[in-house]
Amino acid sequence: MPVGRILLALALSIPAGWFALVLIDRGPTDAPLLRPLRGPACSRGEFLIQLLVSLGAAGMALRFPDLGWGLLLALIALVTVLVALARIDIATYRLPDRIVLPTLCGSIIWITGVSLAGGHPEDIRFALVGAVVYFLVLFGAHLISPRGMGFGDVKLAALMGLFLGVVTTSWLEAVVLVLWAMLIGFAIGTVAGIVILIRRRSNQPFPFGPFLVAGTLLALLGSSVILR
Repeated sequence: MPVGRILLALALSIPAGWFALVLIDRGPTDAPLLRPLRGPACSRGEFLIQLLVSLGAAGMALRFPDLGWGLLLALIALVTVLVALARIDIATYRLPDRIVLPTLCGSIIWITGVSLAGGHPEDIRFALVGAVVYFLVLFGAHLISPRGMGFGDVKLAALMGLFLGVVTTSWLEAVVLVLWAMLIGFAIGTVAGIVILIRRRSNQPFPFGPFLVAGTLLALLGSSVILR
């Protein structure tokens, strides 16, 4: 077990958790993201965000012991952003473009640079396959039912598909992992939707982004089993 790698990931997750809180606090508004946040996390909600980021970072380090540090850092950043976006979506029913789009563009540039520097240009192709497949499937769902699948979810899908693809070794594996991520996310979302329907006794919309996020993170962490 790569203990040192996991410990370093946990250490990196501390500032990453702080940044997730910044995104949650400022993302849905027009406030500058880089302005200092108030004191250290202390509430139950803030602790939960930090815990999720730390568990996600450690999980990625444990799941991908042979992955280069460039991509591992990108995965930790992905966990940070996805946890923040899930929390924002729950609170506001929004996935802010000011978080999703810069993260998507920055991730494409980062993955391209790291893949070329590491001598694995094929990783770029697999990442793009994952992004395109996830985007197109959810875009189709958006066209069929815009009320059920918002366009914010579609843009988020491109970001998640990018990372689902980059950890695979073929375009077929990229497609399979994306489909599994969707299946897990939709399954969790369906169960949650039924529970919400029973409790509210009315068919009201609910944010689907957190379930897509959960599906993606679980698919990444369980990719060794899924792709076997």
